Amino acid sequence: MKKTIAIITSDPNSINYEIIKKSLFFFKKKNKNNYLFIGSKKLLLKNSINTNILDIKNIEWNKYKKKKYLVKSFEEFISLYKKKKVHGLINLPLNKKDFLNKSFPGVTEYISNKFQCSGKETMLLYNHNFSVSPLTTHLKVKEVSKNLTSKQITNSFINIFTFYKKIIKKNPKIGFLGFNPHNGIDFFSNTEEKKIIIPALKKLKKKYKKNIVGPISPDISFVKRKKDNIDSLIGMYHDQVLTTFKYINQFYAINITLGLPFIRVSPDHGTATDIIGKNKADPKSFLYCLNFFEKFHKTI
Repeated sequence: MKKTIAIITSDPNSINYEIIKKSLFFFKKKNKNNYLFIGSKKLLLKNSINTNILDIKNIEWNKYKKKKYLVKSFEEFISLYKKKKVHGLINLPLNKKDFLNKSFPGVTEYISNKFQCSGKETMLLYNHNFSVSPLTTHLKVKEVSKNLTSKQITNSFINIFTFYKKIIKKNPKIGFLGFNPHNGIDFFSNTEEKKIIIPALKKLKKKYKKNIVGPISPDISFVKRKKDNIDSLIGMYHDQVLTTFKYINQFYAINITLGLPFIRVSPDHGTATDIIGKNKADPKSFLYCLNFFEKFHKTI
Protein backbone atom coordinates (compact mmCIF):
# COMPACT_ATOMS: atom_id res chain seq x y z
CA MET A 1 0.00 0.00 0.00
CA LYS A 2 1.29 3.45 -0.93
CA LYS A 3 2.03 5.96 1.81
CA THR A 4 0.70 9.51 1.63
CA ILE A 5 2.97 12.50 2.16
CA ALA A 6 1.28 15.80 3.01
CA ILE A 7 2.60 19.00 1.44
CA ILE A 8 1.65 22.16 3.33
CA THR A 9 1.89 24.95 0.78
CA SER A 10 2.42 27.45 3.64
CA ASP A 11 2.86 31.13 2.87
CA PRO A 12 1.33 32.31 -0.45
CA ASN A 13 3.30 35.55 -0.07
CA SER A 14 6.40 33.65 -1.15
CA ILE A 15 7.89 31.70 -4.05
CA ASN A 16 6.11 28.53 -2.92
CA TYR A 17 3.52 28.30 -5.66
CA GLU A 18 6.15 29.05 -8.28
CA ILE A 19 8.38 26.19 -7.14
CA ILE A 20 5.36 23.86 -7.03
CA LYS A 21 4.43 24.85 -10.57
CA LYS A 22 8.01 24.26 -11.74
CA SER A 23 7.86 20.78 -10.16
CA LEU A 24 4.61 19.62 -11.77
CA PHE A 25 6.46 17.07 -13.92
CA PHE A 26 7.25 15.14 -10.72
CA PHE A 27 3.57 14.62 -9.90
CA LYS A 28 2.74 13.48 -13.43
CA LYS A 29 5.00 10.45 -13.23
CA LYS A 30 4.42 7.16 -11.45
CA ASN A 31 5.58 7.64 -7.87
CA LYS A 32 6.05 5.28 -4.94
CA ASN A 33 4.08 7.59 -2.61
CA ASN A 34 0.90 9.60 -2.90
CA TYR A 35 1.11 13.36 -2.29
CA LEU A 36 -1.60 15.55 -0.77
CA PHE A 37 -1.49 19.35 -1.01
CA ILE A 38 -2.82 21.27 2.00
CA GLY A 39 -3.49 24.90 1.17
CA SER A 40 -5.58 27.32 -0.84
CA LYS A 41 -7.41 25.39 -3.56
CA LYS A 42 -7.97 28.64 -5.42
CA LEU A 43 -4.24 29.39 -5.59
CA LEU A 44 -3.33 25.78 -6.37
CA LEU A 45 -5.78 25.66 -9.28
CA LYS A 46 -4.45 29.00 -10.48
CA ASN A 47 -1.00 27.39 -10.67
CA SER A 48 -2.19 24.29 -12.55
CA ILE A 49 -2.33 21.96 -9.53
CA ASN A 50 -5.74 20.28 -9.73
CA THR A 51 -5.48 16.91 -7.96
CA ASN A 52 -5.13 15.72 -4.35
CA ILE A 53 -5.96 19.01 -2.63
CA LEU A 54 -7.19 19.58 0.90
CA ASP A 55 -8.60 23.09 0.80
CA ILE A 56 -8.17 25.35 3.83
CA LYS A 57 -11.84 26.27 3.84
CA ASN A 58 -13.45 29.35 5.31
CA ILE A 59 -10.11 31.18 5.54
CA GLU A 60 -9.58 32.96 2.25
CA TRP A 61 -5.90 33.86 2.10
CA ASN A 62 -4.95 37.47 2.76
CA LYS A 63 -2.17 39.19 4.69
CA TYR A 64 -4.46 39.99 7.62
CA LYS A 65 -5.38 36.36 8.19
CA LYS A 66 -1.92 34.88 7.60
CA LYS A 67 -1.43 33.33 11.05
CA LYS A 68 -4.94 31.86 11.14
CA TYR A 69 -4.46 30.39 7.68
CA LEU A 70 -1.08 28.80 8.54
CA VAL A 71 -2.27 27.44 11.90
CA LYS A 72 -5.26 25.85 10.18
CA SER A 73 -2.97 24.26 7.57
CA PHE A 74 -0.83 22.58 10.24
CA GLU A 75 -3.89 21.58 12.26
CA GLU A 76 -5.32 19.80 9.22
CA PHE A 77 -2.08 17.83 8.84
CA ILE A 78 -2.01 16.92 12.54
CA SER A 79 -5.60 15.69 12.36
CA LEU A 80 -4.86 13.59 9.26
CA TYR A 81 -1.74 12.11 10.81
CA LYS A 82 -3.55 11.10 13.99
CA LYS A 83 -6.17 9.38 11.82
CA LYS A 84 -3.29 7.57 10.02
CA LYS A 85 -4.27 9.10 6.69
CA VAL A 86 -0.85 10.68 6.07
CA HIS A 87 2.60 9.35 6.92
CA GLY A 88 5.05 12.22 6.46
CA LEU A 89 5.20 15.97 5.92
CA ILE A 90 6.78 18.50 3.58
CA ASN A 91 6.08 22.07 4.59
CA LEU A 92 7.10 24.81 2.20
CA PRO A 93 8.78 27.99 3.50
CA LEU A 94 6.94 30.49 5.67
CA ASN A 95 7.73 33.64 7.58
CA LYS A 96 8.22 32.53 11.19
CA LYS A 97 7.49 36.00 12.58
CA ASP A 98 4.03 36.05 11.02
CA PHE A 99 3.26 32.49 12.07
CA LEU A 100 4.87 31.91 15.45
CA ASN A 101 5.38 35.40 16.87
CA LYS A 102 7.46 34.75 20.02
CA SER A 103 5.85 31.43 20.94
CA PHE A 104 8.54 29.20 19.38
CA PRO A 105 11.98 29.88 17.85
CA GLY A 106 11.10 27.93 14.70
CA VAL A 107 8.79 25.46 12.97
CA THR A 108 10.97 22.61 14.30
CA GLU A 109 9.98 23.48 17.87
CA TYR A 110 6.36 24.29 16.95
CA ILE A 111 5.73 20.86 15.42
CA SER A 112 7.56 19.09 18.26
CA ASN A 113 5.31 20.81 20.77
CA LYS A 114 2.20 19.69 18.90
CA PHE A 115 3.31 16.07 19.23
CA GLN A 116 4.48 16.35 22.86
CA CYS A 117 8.11 15.99 21.78
CA SER A 118 9.41 19.35 23.03
CA GLY A 119 13.09 19.16 23.92
CA LYS A 120 13.49 15.88 22.04
CA GLU A 121 13.64 17.36 18.54
CA THR A 122 16.73 17.73 16.36
CA MET A 123 17.18 19.94 13.30
CA LEU A 124 19.17 18.18 10.58
CA LEU A 125 20.27 19.83 7.34
CA TYR A 126 20.67 16.89 4.98
CA ASN A 127 22.45 16.17 1.71
CA HIS A 128 23.17 12.62 0.57
CA ASN A 129 26.93 13.26 0.95
CA PHE A 130 26.77 14.59 4.51
CA SER A 131 24.55 16.45 6.94
CA VAL A 132 24.89 19.02 9.73
CA SER A 133 22.92 19.76 12.85
CA PRO A 134 22.95 22.82 15.14
CA LEU A 135 22.61 21.83 18.79
CA THR A 136 20.87 25.13 19.48
CA THR A 137 18.72 26.61 16.72
CA HIS A 138 17.41 30.18 16.46
CA LEU A 139 19.04 31.82 19.47
CA LYS A 140 20.99 35.03 19.81
CA VAL A 141 24.70 34.18 19.91
CA LYS A 142 25.06 35.63 23.42
CA GLU A 143 22.45 33.12 24.67
CA VAL A 144 24.02 29.99 23.18
CA SER A 145 26.48 29.15 25.96
CA LYS A 146 23.91 29.09 28.74
CA ASN A 147 21.65 26.85 26.63
CA LEU A 148 24.21 24.11 25.96
CA THR A 149 23.57 20.93 27.94
CA SER A 150 24.88 17.38 27.99
CA LYS A 151 21.27 16.22 27.60
CA GLN A 152 21.04 18.07 24.27
CA ILE A 153 24.28 16.51 23.09
CA THR A 154 23.06 13.01 23.93
CA ASN A 155 19.60 13.59 22.44
CA SER A 156 20.95 14.98 19.15
CA PHE A 157 23.43 12.14 18.77
CA ILE A 158 20.79 9.45 19.42
CA ASN A 159 18.31 11.10 17.00
CA ILE A 160 20.86 11.40 14.20
CA PHE A 161 22.40 7.97 14.82
CA THR A 162 18.93 6.35 14.81
CA PHE A 163 17.90 8.21 11.64
CA TYR A 164 21.02 7.14 9.76
CA LYS A 165 20.92 3.57 11.01
CA LYS A 166 17.25 3.12 10.11
CA ILE A 167 17.17 4.99 6.81
CA ILE A 168 20.62 5.81 5.41
CA LYS A 169 23.40 3.45 6.61
CA LYS A 170 24.09 1.01 9.44
CA ASN A 171 27.18 2.54 11.03
CA PRO A 172 27.23 6.33 10.66
CA LYS A 173 30.15 8.41 11.84
CA ILE A 174 29.07 11.55 13.68
CA GLY A 175 31.39 14.42 14.55
CA PHE A 176 30.94 16.99 17.29
CA LEU A 177 32.38 20.48 17.09
CA GLY A 178 33.71 22.35 20.08
CA PHE A 179 32.30 25.74 21.04
CA ASN A 180 35.28 28.06 21.33
CA PRO A 181 38.12 28.80 18.87
CA HIS A 182 40.53 25.83 18.84
CA ASN A 183 38.22 24.06 21.33
CA GLY A 184 39.17 26.55 24.05
CA ILE A 185 42.82 25.43 24.45
CA ASP A 186 43.97 29.06 24.54
CA PHE A 187 41.78 29.94 27.54
CA PHE A 188 42.65 29.38 31.19
CA SER A 189 39.12 29.60 32.57
CA ASN A 190 36.65 26.75 32.58
CA THR A 191 35.30 26.41 29.03
CA GLU A 192 32.15 24.89 27.55
CA GLU A 193 34.35 22.09 26.20
CA LYS A 194 35.63 21.17 29.68
CA LYS A 195 32.34 21.66 31.50
CA ILE A 196 29.83 20.19 29.05
CA ILE A 197 31.01 18.87 25.69
CA ILE A 198 33.95 16.60 26.60
CA PRO A 199 32.18 14.95 29.60
CA ALA A 200 29.06 14.29 27.50
CA LEU A 201 31.06 12.77 24.64
CA LYS A 202 33.10 10.66 27.06
CA LYS A 203 29.88 9.04 28.31
CA LEU A 204 28.55 8.47 24.80
CA LYS A 205 31.83 6.94 23.62
CA LYS A 206 31.49 4.14 26.17
CA LYS A 207 28.82 2.67 23.91
CA TYR A 208 29.35 4.41 20.57
CA LYS A 209 33.13 4.83 20.38
CA LYS A 210 33.36 3.88 16.69
CA ASN A 211 30.55 6.25 15.76
CA ILE A 212 31.75 9.46 17.44
CA VAL A 213 34.52 11.88 16.49
CA GLY A 214 35.29 14.93 18.58
CA PRO A 215 35.24 17.44 19.87
CA ILE A 216 36.63 18.82 16.60
CA SER A 217 38.13 22.29 16.46
CA PRO A 218 35.42 24.31 14.62
CA ASP A 219 37.84 25.99 12.21
CA ILE A 220 38.92 22.66 10.65
CA SER A 221 35.63 20.77 11.06
CA PHE A 222 34.64 20.61 7.39
CA VAL A 223 38.17 19.63 6.33
CA LYS A 224 38.19 16.83 8.91
CA ARG A 225 34.70 15.77 7.88
CA LYS A 226 35.87 15.14 4.35
CA LYS A 227 39.19 13.54 5.37
CA ASP A 228 37.61 11.15 7.90
CA ASN A 229 34.38 10.47 5.96
CA ILE A 230 32.18 11.82 8.72
CA ASP A 231 28.48 11.49 7.84
CA SER A 232 27.13 14.25 10.05
CA LEU A 233 28.59 17.22 11.94
CA ILE A 234 26.89 18.52 15.07
CA GLY A 235 27.68 22.15 15.83
CA MET A 236 26.94 24.03 19.01
CA TYR A 237 25.00 26.83 17.33
CA HIS A 238 23.17 27.65 14.10
CA ASP A 239 25.72 29.41 11.88
CA GLN A 240 28.66 27.31 13.09
CA VAL A 241 27.62 24.54 10.70
CA LEU A 242 24.88 25.93 8.44
CA THR A 243 26.97 28.62 6.72
CA THR A 244 29.51 26.26 5.16
CA PHE A 245 26.93 23.53 4.56
CA LYS A 246 24.70 25.89 2.56
CA TYR A 247 27.65 27.23 0.60
CA ILE A 248 28.69 23.71 -0.41
CA ASN A 249 25.26 22.26 -1.17
CA GLN A 250 23.23 25.28 -2.34
CA PHE A 251 19.72 24.02 -3.26
CA TYR A 252 20.67 20.33 -3.04
CA ALA A 253 19.74 20.07 0.62
CA ILE A 254 16.71 19.80 2.88
CA ASN A 255 15.80 20.56 6.48
CA ILE A 256 14.65 17.48 8.42
CA THR A 257 13.11 17.40 11.89
CA LEU A 258 14.13 14.30 13.86
CA GLY A 259 12.61 13.11 17.12
CA LEU A 260 9.02 13.16 15.85
CA PRO A 261 6.80 10.11 15.26
CA PHE A 262 7.11 10.88 11.51
CA ILE A 263 9.63 12.48 9.13
CA ARG A 264 9.12 16.19 8.48
CA VAL A 265 11.18 17.89 5.79
CA SER A 266 11.30 21.36 4.31
CA PRO A 267 13.25 23.04 1.50
CA ASP A 268 16.46 24.58 2.78
CA HIS A 269 15.58 28.17 1.89
CA GLY A 270 13.16 30.92 2.85
CA THR A 271 10.16 32.64 1.32
CA ALA A 272 12.34 34.78 -1.03
CA THR A 273 9.82 37.62 -1.17
CA ASP A 274 12.29 39.74 -3.18
CA ILE A 275 11.86 37.53 -6.27
CA ILE A 276 8.11 36.83 -6.16
CA GLY A 277 6.63 36.97 -9.65
CA LYS A 278 10.02 37.22 -11.38
CA ASN A 279 10.25 33.58 -12.48
CA LYS A 280 13.61 33.24 -10.72
CA ALA A 281 12.68 30.73 -8.01
CA ASP A 282 14.70 27.50 -8.03
CA PRO A 283 12.66 24.35 -7.25
CA LYS A 284 15.66 22.04 -6.63
CA SER A 285 15.34 21.93 -2.83
CA PHE A 286 11.60 21.16 -3.04
CA LEU A 287 12.36 18.40 -5.55
CA TYR A 288 15.05 17.13 -3.17
CA CYS A 289 12.33 16.84 -0.49
CA LEU A 290 10.10 14.86 -2.84
CA ASN A 291 12.90 12.59 -4.04
CA PHE A 292 13.99 11.94 -0.45
CA PHE A 293 10.56 10.47 0.31
CA GLU A 294 10.63 8.51 -2.95
CA LYS A 295 14.05 7.05 -2.30
CA PHE A 296 13.34 6.01 1.28
CA HIS A 297 9.64 5.21 0.90
CA LYS A 298 10.01 1.82 2.57
CA THR A 299 11.52 3.13 5.80
CA ILE A 300 9.76 6.45 6.42
